[in-house]
Amino acid sequence: MTLRIVRTVFGLAALALLVASLCDLVIHGRLVWFEPWSLGLLVAVILAYVLHSFVTMRASYQAVEQQAQQLHATATRLQKSLAAVSAANAQLNQSEIRYKGLVDAQGDAIFRRAPDSTLTYGNDAFFRLFALNPQTAIGKPFATELHPDSRAPYFGSFGGLETGHARARYDQYVRTAYGWRWLAWEDYAIRDSLGRLVEVQSVGRDITDRKALEDALTEARDKAEAASRAKSGFLATMSHEIRTPMNGVLGMARLLLETELKPEQKTYAEAIKQSGETLLTLIGDILDFSKIESGNLSLEDEETEIRPLIEGVTELLSPRGHAKGIELVAVATSDVPVAIRSDRMRLRQILINLVGNAVKFTETGGICIRVSRFERAECVFLRFEVRDTGVGVPEAKRKEIFEEFVQADSSHGRKFEGTGLGLAISRRLVKAMGGEIGLDPAPGGGSLFWFTVPATGAPATPDFGQALAGKRIAVLSRNPILREGLIGQLEAAGAATVALTETGLREADVLLIDGGSEAEPRPVAPPVPSVASYVLLSPAAHAASAEDHLKGFDGFLVKPVRQKTLIALVSQKMQPPEPANAPKPVPATDGGCHVLLAEDNPINALLIKELLKRRGHTCSHVTDGERLVAAMREGEFDLILTDIHMPGMDGVEATKAIREQEAKLGRPRTPIIALTADVLETGRRACREAGMDGFLTKPVEPNQLDDMFAAFFPDRFPGRSVA
Repeated sequence: MTLRIVRTVFGLAALALLVASLCDLVIHGRLVWFEPWSLGLLVAVILAYVLHSFVTMRASYQAVEQQAQQLHATATRLQKSLAAVSAANAQLNQSEIRYKGLVDAQGDAIFRRAPDSTLTYGNDAFFRLFALNPQTAIGKPFATELHPDSRAPYFGSFGGLETGHARARYDQYVRTAYGWRWLAWEDYAIRDSLGRLVEVQSVGRDITDRKALEDALTEARDKAEAASRAKSGFLATMSHEIRTPMNGVLGMARLLLETELKPEQKTYAEAIKQSGETLLTLIGDILDFSKIESGNLSLEDEETEIRPLIEGVTELLSPRGHAKGIELVAVATSDVPVAIRSDRMRLRQILINLVGNAVKFTETGGICIRVSRFERAECVFLRFEVRDTGVGVPEAKRKEIFEEFVQADSSHGRKFEGTGLGLAISRRLVKAMGGEIGLDPAPGGGSLFWFTVPATGAPATPDFGQALAGKRIAVLSRNPILREGLIGQLEAAGAATVALTETGLREADVLLIDGGSEAEPRPVAPPVPSVASYVLLSPAAHAASAEDHLKGFDGFLVKPVRQKTLIALVSQKMQPPEPANAPKPVPATDGGCHVLLAEDNPINALLIKELLKRRGHTCSHVTDGERLVAAMREGEFDLILTDIHMPGMDGVEATKAIREQEAKLGRPRTPIIALTADVLETGRRACREAGMDGFLTKPVEPNQLDDMFAAFFPDRFPGRSVA
């Protein structure tokens, strides 16, 4: 700006001098020469103006040149930008072509439609599937033709996408260019910035083959379920039909053995009874295995006392063991809980299978059941061990011994019979309970079978942990299994064992002396008269002449010995109770019950009536459910024994009618016990739901019958324990 002002001033000064000279020429007619200083000033002004103009022009030129360079740089950048845009455009075109190729090459049908179902886009697979022309189909509404039996939504419903859902899935059975096909559609909502539905994109996949496979699988499943139901029905029928005549065979054999028979006749009757029991065991194994195979196995969740359970198994199988001269004993360590939550009957079945096998394969020595507690992964388990001194299992057979129909000795000349199902059933039961099962060689020979089960709901331990603290006990027995088992029971209660020397025996507080077995009876006498001594007798020896064995002894115990009984005896808190497997007196007639029996099988009816009669009970008999309900309407009974399967109204329906009748008339509830040969849980569940109070499984055991009466009428049978 300053340079421009200076240039303007100099220009105006030079112009003023020139104008003044011209005016003087015009006015005076002559040219006045300037004074030297004026002329110098004029020349200086002109030169300055020329110089300034030159400088100004040069600056303008430089500015123009700079602008030209800037324009050139801008043009270069624009060219580069245009090249980049062109490359990006080419890349986008290539991506679009690739994307379109991928979409068109998809086997899935992909298309878009506006909210009014107008078609806006479709890939090649879509147009081929529905035989549409893209030029004519775009811009027009599109809807598939659904099969008449299809209940899938139509495209126009959008599956709730209008209400804010992001996607919807559904299957349709539609007409296509290839016939009726199943398509699995997945709809996606495309919305604007305000959340309004702009378009819906649908992707459809042909699932016809998958649907056909699903239908085939469904049909196969339905057939399998039908076959399973038929198999369950067959099992229930066979259980009833086979056990019903077996009930008669075993029951009559027992009744026959209670009569006066010649030795030869008694031998034959015993053979019938043993053969029947073997056959019943075989039938039970087959039915149990079939039940597990058909998926009908159900487990109960009930309080299960551990020590009575293992001791009851030894008492059940000890007669077989004592007949062979072997001993059975049960031991639980002091930290084993009193009870756990488990299926008591299934645990008992597993133990009976393992101990029964041990008895079968053991000729000398004995069998010990041992229970211990351990923890794994913050869970508490119980480990049951069954150790025997038998022949053992060859190493080659140990891995497959738990498979179906596998036996340690499968040769034609094998000594021991059996189906090979007991261990297979045990393995499946243990697995269903959440445990493991295995086999190890026992120290010193024989076998050690073991299994584990979770010890759920078991916080309490026995209260006799130190009941024998300070007591010194000596156990004298030639049988190592019996000796070790009794020592284990005593040490679990805090007792200490002493050395079997003359000094040790004299220092003992109590002596326990084995009186032998049925196969090897031998008279014994207390070695140290000054020490309290108790003799251990087999059930047969006790029943025959216990008094002869008690000469010189302070008392006796019947083998197998229960831990609670042993503790009570040694601590002198009470006299030993009558053993569970000793002969029990028949209740007196005046304490008997009036029983109503519903049984359509005449042999079973005769058997039950005779068992009741021998126990001092009176019995009225009917043959079907209608007569059972009528008899309850007309009379009063202490207890009802009813068969489940009877012609006309069965036992379950009759029980429901009786319970309704009692409620209507205000009568007290009469105990109803099911006499059933059905061992399936479904049948027992139906009995419970109908209002029954218990079960007696055919063939009926006399002891079970006695226990039942003692449970329902404890005042009439105070001397019988039902533990």
